Amino acid sequence: MFNMMNIGRKAVAANEKQLEVTAHNIANANTPGFSRQRVVQEAAFPIQSMNVHIGTGVDVIRIERMRDIFLDTEFRKLNGNTGFWNTMSRHLNELEKNVIETSEHGISARINNFFNSWEDLANNPFSTIHRMAVVESAQQMTDGFQDLHRAIDRKISDVRREMEHSADRINQIADDLAKLVDVIAQNKVTNKPINDLMDRYDLLIDELSSFGDVQVHHRDNGTMSIYLGSDELVRNGQVNRLRLMETRNLETGEMSYFLGWGNTTRPISGLTTGSIKALDDLHNVLLPEYQKKLDELVVQIAEQVNAIHTQGFSNTIPPQTGTFFFDPNITGVMSFSLSNAVLSDPEFIVASMTGATGDNQIALMMTDLRLAKVFNDQTLTESFADLVFTIGNDVRFSRSSADRSQMISQQADNFRDSVKGVSVNEETANLIRFQQAYQAAAKIISVADDMMRTIIGLVR
Repeated sequence: MFNMMNIGRKAVAANEKQLEVTAHNIANANTPGFSRQRVVQEAAFPIQSMNVHIGTGVDVIRIERMRDIFLDTEFRKLNGNTGFWNTMSRHLNELEKNVIETSEHGISARINNFFNSWEDLANNPFSTIHRMAVVESAQQMTDGFQDLHRAIDRKISDVRREMEHSADRINQIADDLAKLVDVIAQNKVTNKPINDLMDRYDLLIDELSSFGDVQVHHRDNGTMSIYLGSDELVRNGQVNRLRLMETRNLETGEMSYFLGWGNTTRPISGLTTGSIKALDDLHNVLLPEYQKKLDELVVQIAEQVNAIHTQGFSNTIPPQTGTFFFDPNITGVMSFSLSNAVLSDPEFIVASMTGATGDNQIALMMTDLRLAKVFNDQTLTESFADLVFTIGNDVRFSRSSADRSQMISQQADNFRDSVKGVSVNEETANLIRFQQAYQAAAKIISVADDMMRTIIGLVR
């Protein structure tokens, strides 16, 4: 009877714990990062009586989280890839709005208008009005190139600000993880439940994985290290903090920016994916490469036009030769402008090779330049169209890669949810099942109590 009473007591306690855990699961069914929990129980150690083993009820061993480490690791790898392509696609999509060519205002149209104005001048080689039209079309062309260059500059600044914000968020995550790692290590030593703390920990690791490659190294004593790339971000309660750093190329004088470790002033190493990698590629490689191609193109335009323009005679009195149309000191888009002579007086524009009446040879040579293969075996218009195509192709590729990686990482997360997710229907069924078991266990105690009262009554 005493054993029966003890069995009933253990059964009540075990089923009460089952009900508590089931209620906890239902309450957190929609909590981000929550992992379903279950009570692990086993038959208690039996006792021997009269050469037979008699059961002693049930023991609650632990409450465990339903989690698959392999699925977590796989998801975080895919999540880093998603972070990379989402960041790349978002910024390139925003840049594309400034590159889209329209029939009236695009740079290709302005290049054509520039050569059209020379064609009009060839028909009227001594016309001041047509010279003014050449100046206007040239200024519209230089303005178009500079507007695009400034748009890329703004995007580079946006990326740099996002790099700063990313560093701040990673530092905040690292601080939270350091606190959790310390508490988790202490609870492991005392063997206290840490399931909900581990859920918070895993949720932060999931977010961190979108920034870059994440690895977690566990030690036997319960402590752990968290790596971003190949560098240690958190070691137990210690945090290695990130900040935006800058360096100057001594040869070119160009500035580059990167996220580095504040205690060593060196960049993060070992990053192969994640939004940080995408931001670094955009800021220091891809966007500057677009600007470099623009610079090379306008330098070629200026050199080709000046090479023809300096051969003829201006319409000034007296006529002058050797006059530059574009500023000869041009180094890139932002110094792409007309020469001071042409800006001061359109009559300095050269249309004649000899200065003779009706001579329009220079203007015709300018018109022919439209179709000349002068830059990478392409015409000037084709060269710019090639740059537009390159940017558009990068946008399309990053967009499709983002969609594909998002779909794959979502599938991996769905696999995780099949293990850790809470099914309200299943938990509701468990609630009824454990409630009935609890009532049956209580009935055992009641029966044992009645039996004991009967025996006591017989003794009296």
